[in-house]
Amino acid sequence: MTLEGTGNFMRGMAAGVVVGAAVSMMAGGSSRQKNRLQKKAEGVFKNIGDVIDTAVDMIK
Repeated sequence: MTLEGTGNFMRGMAAGVVVGAAVSMMAGGSSRQKNRLQKKAEGVFKNIGDVIDTAVDMIK
């Protein structure tokens, strides 16, 4: 993966985070559903961070 490809990847990840946040805000629902969604989102963002860290380490 080239450095240029990494930049495109990071921009795609950022766009996905923004779109995901917008969709979750529009979804609404009860506070219980929001808490459940928040816990799942934390796990997803942790996994995304791990993937990005691994990709950056591979480039170094």
